[in-house]
Amino acid sequence: MSEKLILFLFFREEKEAIKKEMVGAKTIVVVIAAVAVVAAIGTYFGLTAPENGLSHAPDSGLDLPTNVEFSGTELNEETRTQIVSDVLAEITPYKGVRYEKVNISALRNGEDYDLTVICFSDVCECQDVYIFTYYGASKRSVKNRYVLEAIPPSERAKAISVALQNEEAADLIRTNSLESVTPTVRRVLPETAEKFYLPKTLLSVSWTRFGANPAVVSVLVDPDEGKAVKVWSNLGVENKGGEIKNG
Repeated sequence: MSEKLILFLFFREEKEAIKKEMVGAKTIVVVIAAVAVVAAIGTYFGLTAPENGLSHAPDSGLDLPTNVEFSGTELNEETRTQIVSDVLAEITPYKGVRYEKVNISALRNGEDYDLTVICFSDVCECQDVYIFTYYGASKRSVKNRYVLEAIPPSERAKAISVALQNEEAADLIRTNSLESVTPTVRRVLPETAEKFYLPKTLLSVSWTRFGANPAVVSVLVDPDEGKAVKVWSNLGVENKGGEIKNG
């Protein structure tokens, strides 16, 4: 499968996934509002489907959250226990970050449950959101997608600075008047990053303009190396069709 086709499917899955995220998490308005912004254009890095179900990404070890809350559909004790076990084995915060609270919102879907997992950290302004499905027949939870924005302010600032130092990205931002746009910074897990670069944690920095003339410029940053490794845009003749380019 070509890299361009992978990217197209990646963005299409993202748009559909965010519609699901917005169901069953009414108690956490600020997170839903942030996720809804992403749904409006569906062209960010950082929301993806792992290829092999559960695949723990070891960013910061196994420092488990102290508070797990449930909302949505009522669950029996056995199911709740299994879901908590599955979810805690799978979610992983950014390096140096700890989840103080995890909210699991369950929505019944036949014999299964759609799970929206929102993770909070005291040191991060934004949250990490994971989408799971709990299958009643197998009594097993599978992680489907994620939007990971629980990143320390200092790391966010560094990623934005690295992205702006990339000449191609800086030119695209300047020529399309995106300087006043506040960029989003999202974590990309190794199983996704491998499709575009290497199997390691990356940060996706994106500038997006909505409205009649929408535009997006996204830069994949390697935080360990301090460099931009990919640039993607829906702008310009050279990048027509949304090709992802080597940095």
